[in-house]
Amino acid sequence: PGDRFSATTREGRTVHGVHHAGGGPAVLISGAQHANETSGVVGALRAAHRLAARGAHFALIPLENPDGYALHRALCTHAPRHMHHAARYTALGDDLEYRDAPPWYEREAREQGLALSGAQLHLNLHGYPAHEWTRPFTGYIPRGFEAWMLPKGFFLIVRHHAGWGDRARALAEHVCRQLADRPALMAFNARQLASYNAHASDLPFELLHGTACMISEVTRPGPPLTLISEFPDETIHGDPFILAHDTQTATVLAAVEALGLISS
Repeated sequence: PGDRFSATTREGRTVHGVHHAGGGPAVLISGAQHANETSGVVGALRAAHRLAARGAHFALIPLENPDGYALHRALCTHAPRHMHHAARYTALGDDLEYRDAPPWYEREAREQGLALSGAQLHLNLHGYPAHEWTRPFTGYIPRGFEAWMLPKGFFLIVRHHAGWGDRARALAEHVCRQLADRPALMAFNARQLASYNAHASDLPFELLHGTACMISEVTRPGPPLTLISEFPDETIHGDPFILAHDTQTATVLAAVEALGLISS
């Protein structure tokens, strides 16, 4: 339930959004900015149903990049266990996160969601390669993506504007503490981090309650807090995919809870 909004992609598809007015501080929830990262779509929808039942205040865009998603579906009919990096991008060949000038196309939906809700926190659900990390330096992986081919388990990136550092830290601490109560996730993270340590030495991220996390100050426009989730979900199916979207759902719910605490 809520007020619908939308944007039109370069290829004429619709980016669907809904604004659900409710109590507490507002958040924007989005998935599939990179359309080959699919667990965020399910996690965003599942979390939104839970939040709507609680009367929370949020805007939801479960699939930001439908042109890329259509490409991903087409490529998966040929190779369902390939990461399909081409589907990461929009039909313009760019990353909609960094589209700073017209034509806006998909990016317009995000701006509408932020304007309608007044959200101070953007929950941006992502993924990264699940198994192709074994060949990061073969020339197959695009330049600049080598580090993303290495296993880190599920991890978080928290970005904040100037003056929001303490609240960003409190957000990360709360979410990671809540995730630590999920045994299957903690076991998965431990296995992935052990593999990282064996092949690439120490993790360059901070480890909070069993989940890797990177907190940084940024100057880009947008809400003062952004939490980016990263589950290695490209090419996974079945039970591993269920673990992925279970984790995405839990992350959104924990972050909304954290925002309520740090805003009170």
